Amino acid sequence: MKNTILLILVFVMNSCYKQETLVDKSKLNGYDYRLYQSTPAWTLAKAIKAEDIEKIKEEVLQKKVPIDLADPKYGSTLLRIAIYNKHYNSVKTLLELGADPNKHDSFNGATPVLAAAKSSDPRYLQLLLVYKGDPNSREYFSDANSTQDEARETALTSCITSMDGYHDLEKVKMLVEAGADINYSKRGIIQSVFGQAILSGKMDVALYLIEKEVDYTKPIAYPMLEGVIEEVSVLSILRSTVIELDTEQYKNKMKLVAFLKTKGLDYDKEPIDRTTIERIRAMYPNNWKEYINRF
Repeated sequence: MKNTILLILVFVMNSCYKQETLVDKSKLNGYDYRLYQSTPAWTLAKAIKAEDIEKIKEEVLQKKVPIDLADPKYGSTLLRIAIYNKHYNSVKTLLELGADPNKHDSFNGATPVLAAAKSSDPRYLQLLLVYKGDPNSREYFSDANSTQDEARETALTSCITSMDGYHDLEKVKMLVEAGADINYSKRGIIQSVFGQAILSGKMDVALYLIEKEVDYTKPIAYPMLEGVIEEVSVLSILRSTVIELDTEQYKNKMKLVAFLKTKGLDYDKEPIDRTTIERIRAMYPNNWKEYINRF
């Protein structure tokens, strides 16, 4: 028992020592609390990481530490870092204390809302929207305060490109119900949310957007080699979208195909390009012809 306690103490002391050891911030990613070393918000950052709610309140309310102080490398805020690290109680406390869910960083113009949209846990996005997070939040290539529309990614497209893929539709619904513009797009820079859903094989999201009367007639920006963007039709993208037969996403794709046919867009008449055929043959070497007849 004594040995176990001793080991725990050693582990805690080592962790504290590593946390306090000064690091080269140029080597840190944008999710590391140590970006705040040697800043007025370092103690606050440690409290957020530990989810020490009382200490967070003490630093902000009593010591008047700026709650949205930007880190010196990326210009991000502790709220955004806490979302990426999934420190939910700290995120909730920061918002209650007035943290800005819409503050752009100085690296690529991202916001806490965009971080929440990418999170595998939909609670973060739900929470930020309650605290006036912008459902139309956009990431910018350069000056986040620019009056020009230079968005690279939106909250909606961030949901669809998230890593886990399990809560994409849930998060998209949250944003749409909060007022997100489902038809926003900028040619050559940002993919429309409908186009992103199709390209990502998220047919459940595409169907939901159809229900919400998204403009499905717009060309979809398709990334080619060497950064070239080609505009193609929804039927062309659907024809090149290879989905495992009889899955829910396949069934959703067929529902989408049926809807488009009622609007004069006949999927069956869209030719299958050679690249797609070769991909199907590689994936289904024993029954690729059957797959082509059904997909």
